[in-house]
Amino acid sequence: MKLKTPLLAILLLPLLTLNSYSQMPAELPDSQSNDYGIVLERFYPGTLVLELLLAAETEIDTAVTEAFAEGYKAASLRYAPELASLRITESALRLELDAERRKHRRFWPAVGVSAGVSFLAGFFLHSAAAR
Repeated sequence: MKLKTPLLAILLLPLLTLNSYSQMPAELPDSQSNDYGIVLERFYPGTLVLELLLAAETEIDTAVTEAFAEGYKAASLRYAPELASLRITESALRLELDAERRKHRRFWPAVGVSAGVSFLAGFFLHSAAAR
């Protein structure tokens, strides 16, 4: 008996929460001829507000561009020494890599030539021993 009351309340709780969430959907505003949805001359001089918003949008774009340029400039000044150091390291490593490639470029032809010479020497020694 003790468990039936809390169990019943727990089972009815989801039904009550679903009921509290049901609402009428919000009506979508009518589409306007501009990007901001301003109804011209309804409660305010819309042309003036629209001009102000467009001016603010232009100022925001220029401010963002300037801020990006300043941040880029500050970052490039801060990391310029590290970049120069990394470029020097890169050139040194490229020289080492080229030297290693030159070493190995001669290795495989030498292996081929030595294998051919040893094969021919073995063939001639074998034929000389057979006579």
